[in-house]
Amino acid sequence: MFLTIAYVTLAVLVLFGLCILIHELGHFIAARAFGMVVETFSIGFGPAIWKKKIGGITYKIGVFPIGGYVALPQMDPSGPAAQAADASGKKDEPASPVPRVSPWKKIVVAVAGAAGNMLLAYIIAWIVFVAGKPSAPAERSAAVGFVETNSEAYAQGVRIGDEIIFINGRAVGNWQDVIQENARFEEVEMLVKSAGLTNAVALRTEKNQLGFRVVPGLHNITLCKVLSVEAGSSAAGAGIQSGDLVRTVEGVEVLSIDHLIALISGQPEQPLDVAVERSGAILSMQVTPRFDPDLQRARIGIRFDPYAVDTDRVVHIAPGAQIKSHSLVIIRVLHSLVTPKEAKATSQALGGPLMIIYMLQDMVRKGIIIALWFTCLLNVNLAILNLLPLPVLDGGHVVFALFEIITRRPVPAKFVLILDQVFFGLLILAIVLITGRDLKRLNQLRLLSKPPAARESPTNAVPPPAGVLTNENPSQE
Repeated sequence: MFLTIAYVTLAVLVLFGLCILIHELGHFIAARAFGMVVETFSIGFGPAIWKKKIGGITYKIGVFPIGGYVALPQMDPSGPAAQAADASGKKDEPASPVPRVSPWKKIVVAVAGAAGNMLLAYIIAWIVFVAGKPSAPAERSAAVGFVETNSEAYAQGVRIGDEIIFINGRAVGNWQDVIQENARFEEVEMLVKSAGLTNAVALRTEKNQLGFRVVPGLHNITLCKVLSVEAGSSAAGAGIQSGDLVRTVEGVEVLSIDHLIALISGQPEQPLDVAVERSGAILSMQVTPRFDPDLQRARIGIRFDPYAVDTDRVVHIAPGAQIKSHSLVIIRVLHSLVTPKEAKATSQALGGPLMIIYMLQDMVRKGIIIALWFTCLLNVNLAILNLLPLPVLDGGHVVFALFEIITRRPVPAKFVLILDQVFFGLLILAIVLITGRDLKRLNQLRLLSKPPAARESPTNAVPPPAGVLTNENPSQE
């Protein structure tokens, strides 16, 4: 257990830190190539846990590893060089301690950070393509793994095994698409395929326990991989072992953990034919569920692996397709944020650095290739977000430099200073609000990860945040 935690922690630090390092390294290399003044190269913010000055440049690691920066006084539109430009022609004004640089060089340096992230994303995408990415069923299909019988979806005819084809006119190919589309709207119209026929259903979304909008009662396909078997249980007596995949119960294909619970919960003391897959072979056995007075239902004594993927069902996604898919995710989110009907729901579904780190550790647990795939997504997102034309972001520097090229004079330093202060304040406020929401979500996930003392029904699985395709609680059956 300790080694597993140490491995996951180290992997998360390395992968997340690599995203930050490559971005800042892009700025650093471009600035040095143009002979610009570099004061500080920092990974992380806040007080330094390590720093060293080499060649006039301070290299340091901050105590808060959620970002980084390269201090370039010549890139600061409100810094000494800009102020000197504003004061040109005025008597008794001190000279700038650093020379000005041409605006096209500022653009190159500003874009270099995003270019570094995109370069790393392509390298990782090639690794994922060559190695092949293990996949969960929900990554390959938008099929329904379970429908709660008391839900509106069930009332409108949605059933286990149905495939969702479109949501609000947008094609969906897997459950990740379903999660993202549902999170954007308060009401969705789904086109569902069942036994060759299609059915249009209009459903309202609601916030789940993590604050994301989902269609109540609708759940994705999951693997029923056994994490552990309770000693003395009927599952242990039948010969079910850790690592087995439960495939069928009484000849019915099991499509999710909740589906399995539903198939078993109402049949106490009735021998059931169960087929499990073990080392590629299908084994048939008979299991008799026992009534659990605490849960008020029958169960067989199994806990499931929430991180299960099909290691033998790898997908080789072309690097270009990976980059395109990752880009569309963030572009779709940005579009939703400026679309009045979608803005509220989308903003409520956003996660900050804490949720990103949580999701990354979740991916590491599923496998290093899956973690690399997610790291590729992070790099693409960082590149696009940093190029938004907003002050305090790299895109803001590009806008200021373009203004200087067009007007042949820099943006007034005082004006830039005011803009920077306003947007920096808004950025800090947004981070604080999102971090507070992330803390609530992480606490909820912590509570859900504990073995349920009393699970009243098989329908309380909580859809995870965008990017996470399996339930976080190792459900028991």
